[in-house]
Amino acid sequence: MIVVRGCEFPQDRFYHADYNVWVWRGDHGLVTLGATSYGAALAVEFFAFTPKPVGTRLEAGRAVGVLELSKTVVSVRTPVAGTVAEVNALAVAQPAIISTDPYGAGWLVRLSTTAHDEVFRHLLSGEALAPAFEAEMALENFIRPGCP
Repeated sequence: MIVVRGCEFPQDRFYHADYNVWVWRGDHGLVTLGATSYGAALAVEFFAFTPKPVGTRLEAGRAVGVLELSKTVVSVRTPVAGTVAEVNALAVAQPAIISTDPYGAGWLVRLSTTAHDEVFRHLLSGEALAPAFEAEMALENFIRPGCP
């Protein structure tokens, strides 16, 4: 586990610092996508998650859905192209789970993808993770002592 300013980042995933999302590679070309603990801390509270429907084809950089926060709505973007294969019904029904368990029950969508290893090399992992998120947190003046 990597911890940056109190926010945890499991090492078994890939991250996109600008989108504040994580991607976990599963079996059979499926990837799971969710919000980072840092993204959840910035949001403070999620009021709704409206995902794209199952079967929607997405290019990298496109929105997999929207999250409604207290005073704004934000798009959740995917760093990996694919087709929405599954939506987390729990995150839709109980969006607070995205904050309380962002790397577990609070995942957002699963995508069916043919993304190759080269795509994942453009995402953050390992030693590159901490400096990138530290820089993002510095830009936001994030001084919160911990993340959800």
